[in-house]
Amino acid sequence: MLNIYLCEDNETQRNLMKDFIEKIVLIEDYDLSFQCSTDNPHDILHMVKNQPQVGLYFLDIDLNCDMTGLVLAQEIRKYDPRGFIVFVTTHSEMSYMTFSYKVEAMDFIIKDNPKELQNRIHQCINSAYSKYSSSCNQYNRNFTVQTMDKELCIPYDDIIYFETSQTPHKLILHGVHTLIEFQEKLKDIEPSLDSRFTRCHRSYLVNKNHIKEINLKDRTITMSNGDICFASAKLIKSLIG
Repeated sequence: MLNIYLCEDNETQRNLMKDFIEKIVLIEDYDLSFQCSTDNPHDILHMVKNQPQVGLYFLDIDLNCDMTGLVLAQEIRKYDPRGFIVFVTTHSEMSYMTFSYKVEAMDFIIKDNPKELQNRIHQCINSAYSKYSSSCNQYNRNFTVQTMDKELCIPYDDIIYFETSQTPHKLILHGVHTLIEFQEKLKDIEPSLDSRFTRCHRSYLVNKNHIKEINLKDRTITMSNGDICFASAKLIKSLIG
């Protein structure tokens, strides 16, 4: 999941941007969570320290407190090196300063035109999510699920097993923290998964790291969540040999 944070000291501007972001999150089928809207940079840092996930940060530069948006960005980088930072300000002359702070800002938006501000925020969210999804699939190994509501990225480590649903042409993903039914076939997703996953039955595809016990006599596999998966006589041998 990509978390979104907003830090803006002007209440009118903050509420306007908050409204923009919330509408975009509702419109797009992305696995997004709007975590925080605040005028206090320390609120952002506290959340980032205690919630180690990739974030998209919309930061005002002049926050009228003991920390500027530029310093906040530097601190964020210590805990979220892959995060996406966007500066939003009325001071166009300060854009050059973002380079000297070496925070690799994704964009610099001047907030003098509400319509343009909304469009740029939307573009940043689209671009950040596209890059986030791509990097997750390439480096962290996530499984992307398209549901009716949104697109979800589930880490491979959090997937216990897949099974065919009673609904034709659908699968059920059993995860550590989630249970999702989606449109797909086992034979189509199997090639995209890595060596952690193995087919043990025509109806089951399991994560070997979540196997708790294998019963050769009954040809059953007990998973880490206590669920029982069936195994064929032929395929169960691949799990023990």
